[in-house]
Amino acid sequence: MNINLDRRGVSPIIATLLLIVIAVAAVVVTYTFVMGFVGTGTQTSTNVQGQLTYDSYSVNGTTSSSITAYIRNTGGKAVVLNSVYVDGVKISYNSTANSESQIWTQLAVNTTLEWAFFVAGTPTTSLDVASVGTLYIESSNPAARTQTIRIVCEDGTTLEFAVRK
Repeated sequence: MNINLDRRGVSPIIATLLLIVIAVAAVVVTYTFVMGFVGTGTQTSTNVQGQLTYDSYSVNGTTSSSITAYIRNTGGKAVVLNSVYVDGVKISYNSTANSESQIWTQLAVNTTLEWAFFVAGTPTTSLDVASVGTLYIESSNPAARTQTIRIVCEDGTTLEFAVRK
């Protein structure tokens, strides 16, 4: 058995270079790991969503339904109501109502199903963050049955709820 004791180790220059490469790699890995935590806490989100909820509603009428719903924006940005559906059927927006006191008169006179929206007594389709608006809907469905109301905003925010007298 012949053991060769004349082996040479890694040269000091190569060892120094290896230590530097290992140290730089460790610093890069540590920096990436730390910035993953710190970076998420300091970035601002550009993908803020709207979110709607309804506070309450009321249904009036016997042969048709006059629905009043109070809608609140609980999301992080203002939303614009785009369309309203009653039991899956899109209904028209009434842009001629000037005040909440005349809304039922106008909705009852028109033969089409319509909706109108008011915030603080002013007709609009916009709802700011943390604001409450009043949605008025004239529906031809009998008031005694359950109806599904769906509100769709321009940004895709939706709210769906059921109403029954």
